Amino acid sequence: MATALANPAPNHEKAMQFAFKTVGDLAAAMNGPLVYIGDRLGLFKAMADGQPVTSEELAQKTGLIERYVREWMKAMVAGEYLKYDPQTRRASLPVEHALVLAQEGSPVFVMGIAQMIPDHYNLIPRIIEAFRHGGGVPYSEYTQDTFEGTERLFESGYNNFLTTQWIPAMPNVLKKLQVGAKVADVGCGRGKALLAMARAFPKSNFVGYDNYGPNIAYANSLAAKNGFADRLRFEERSANALPQSADFDLIMTCDCLHDMVSPEACARSIHGALKQDGSWFVIEPNMSDNLEDNINPLGKLFYSVSTLQCMTCSLAFHGAGYGAGMGPANIRRVAQLGGFTHFEKLSIDNPFNQFFEIRK
Repeated sequence: MATALANPAPNHEKAMQFAFKTVGDLAAAMNGPLVYIGDRLGLFKAMADGQPVTSEELAQKTGLIERYVREWMKAMVAGEYLKYDPQTRRASLPVEHALVLAQEGSPVFVMGIAQMIPDHYNLIPRIIEAFRHGGGVPYSEYTQDTFEGTERLFESGYNNFLTTQWIPAMPNVLKKLQVGAKVADVGCGRGKALLAMARAFPKSNFVGYDNYGPNIAYANSLAAKNGFADRLRFEERSANALPQSADFDLIMTCDCLHDMVSPEACARSIHGALKQDGSWFVIEPNMSDNLEDNINPLGKLFYSVSTLQCMTCSLAFHGAGYGAGMGPANIRRVAQLGGFTHFEKLSIDNPFNQFFEIRK
């Protein structure tokens, strides 16, 4: 009769190493709200000039209460966000850190992620209920922090790389845009991707589709404010119900396919909207099909955000729930089910995203 093997005796050194790792993760989780506060209250921006300041000087500069500023500064120093001089008792924000924390539009600006933190923390009880009973949390339960945070996170990529690196990776598409093309962005959010496109390709026309009305209203106001309303508009419409006009040269889905209730239905809808020689440009998180390849900080981030937002928003409507780790194999499968036959992963070097051109 077989007997169960006893668990091996724990290695206490390894246990201690893992305890410190876990404490580090929990410290980061507790530090996250202070990063959010630093962003929302302009503390990082107030230090973006790199000049060393005391907590009193920073409080005066920002109009905030010194005691809170002092404790915030200590947390940021301990977390190595700020540089500290014990002789002068002043802290400073290194120029490289300012690019990440304070300079909107910088290629490495990531404070959009920080802005999402309150929603994700506040919705933990709802996520726990979904763990127990199924379903999920719809986007209607998230606040402006999530929508603005998403906009700020992706805008850096759109403004720095979309028209100068990502689109040129598809030479046939680039030529069409330069001559004059009809373009749609499905799941357009607050419209910043198409705003960058309209600015770069003045002979082309653009329309953005999103099922969240407030985003559409904001995006249309943005188009008008920038003088593009004659060739850039936004419409509240489901990704599964695009005009089956077969007259679009390019349709984009930017970091949103994995969130959708039915990516397959979206793919079929895009197929019907595209010209025979049109292209579907897909941007998705840079995640492998294999879990073992995603054991890194980005994998940790994307799986976590997926559980708290991407996956659960799809499951809230009994959707596919692919989540941010959708991966190239699932994207290819979705494209094939949508009727597409050509699938190419583009050679674009980017740590955060991967890119695909899909054609009929």
